[in-house]
Amino acid sequence: MTKPLVIARQGSLEAGGSFVHCDANDGGDPGSWRWPDGHVHVNHVHAQYQYPAEQTFPWPVLFNPGGGHTARVYDTTPDGREGWLTLFLREGFATYGVDRVNTGRSGVDVSAINRVKLGRAAAGSLPAINRYAAESCWTTFRWGPRYGEPFPDTQFPVECAADYYPQTVATFRDPDETQKSVAAFAALIDKVGPCVLQTWSSSGLLGYLAAIERPEKVKAILAVESSVSAFGDIPEEKLPVLARVPIIIVIGDRAPDRVEASRAFERKMRALGGRVTIDSLPEAGIFGNGHTLMLERNNVEIMRRMISWLRENVPVV
Repeated sequence: MTKPLVIARQGSLEAGGSFVHCDANDGGDPGSWRWPDGHVHVNHVHAQYQYPAEQTFPWPVLFNPGGGHTARVYDTTPDGREGWLTLFLREGFATYGVDRVNTGRSGVDVSAINRVKLGRAAAGSLPAINRYAAESCWTTFRWGPRYGEPFPDTQFPVECAADYYPQTVATFRDPDETQKSVAAFAALIDKVGPCVLQTWSSSGLLGYLAAIERPEKVKAILAVESSVSAFGDIPEEKLPVLARVPIIIVIGDRAPDRVEASRAFERKMRALGGRVTIDSLPEAGIFGNGHTLMLERNNVEIMRRMISWLRENVPVV
């Protein structure tokens, strides 16, 4: 049986963002006394944390989800196993599960949506919002070649896919969401103190940019399936700052373009004196992983590879 978790402290907090005046808070009921126009807080992040009683690594790990997800993706897996928020805790790491701006427990700015509903703004002013369909998950996340057909060696528990789909959420996708999230992540780092950033997919870019804002506080980045476009989205003049932060990029199976882009990023960063490690799982003899590494059957093995890298590459003073 799994040993009981012994937790020293747990809780949650918000960071970043600001108040904005919402002149469309009633959503169509101009006589509402409960939802009058007023100031609402937006563009912050929410984080839930746990510290183990026996902490063996000095800096907490901030787990940042990719687009279409909240920190829920790091919790219990679709087939009922422990997720990284718990597994890292068992290994002596404090963990923070972060919901990014305009997602999950961080809330949503309803102003632009309600203005259109009330006829105060054109439909084109609505924010760009999308959500992963079940059909797209299979191919985008590399569970199988088409919807309902898994790869023979897939590590994702496809028999429990129906328990995964409710985890996906709507994500605001306008370009300004990037800077909103980076500012809020930097504010969270200021509240937490020195830490390790764990990123996934599109939050890879957000983690790199947040580390550039706080290089003295970000001790390392665990970039899982980092966006292949992230290198081109980082200002060239900022790369020497990012080179101060050790980075490991973990990549699953059937992703040659992601490996190629990551190798180019590695070469560029090493030329600047940076420490970047590419952990391509198939090259290590680990096959069948898709994009959702934290949910897959070998999530413990992948976690241990990242922890081993942390203990070997991040100096502990």
